[in-house]
Amino acid sequence: MKALLAAMVFLLALSLCNLSEKLKSGGNSNTQQRETSNTNPEKDRDALTVELMKIEGEITTASFKGDISTLASYIADDYSGTGADGKIQNKNQVLAATKPDKMTKSWKITDGELSGFSEDSAVLTYVQSQTLRNGRTYSARVTDTFVKRDGRWLVKSEQQTLIK
Repeated sequence: MKALLAAMVFLLALSLCNLSEKLKSGGNSNTQQRETSNTNPEKDRDALTVELMKIEGEITTASFKGDISTLASYIADDYSGTGADGKIQNKNQVLAATKPDKMTKSWKITDGELSGFSEDSAVLTYVQSQTLRNGRTYSARVTDTFVKRDGRWLVKSEQQTLIK
């Protein structure tokens, strides 16, 4: 319930950010038309989805390899994540728990979808599937909130939910 409330607050903040940008332009419809005609929101959305999915792949690879330095470079210092088991971890806890994964045979990330974005924040959902060496498979729906800091996208929060 708290995660749903947090997501709603985040989406409300994104909406307010977009509204404040329109107010900053003074409500000049000519300015708004020029800005709209020079951008393609769908193209921007698609490009950002590809970029963030690539980052997710790099994060997942680093995590399974136990590559703490690469993983740390993609996680915001104020990160908070909730695993599929309900356990909440901050950045330091995630990094301390990161070790090479010897149980996973393969993994894949699919169904990436951007549910909201702005210049400096984005919410991405996707499915991560994992096959263990013993043949068992697991999938989780993941929602990551990214923030852009110093020109780089970082994961600020994550929520994982097992798919049964």
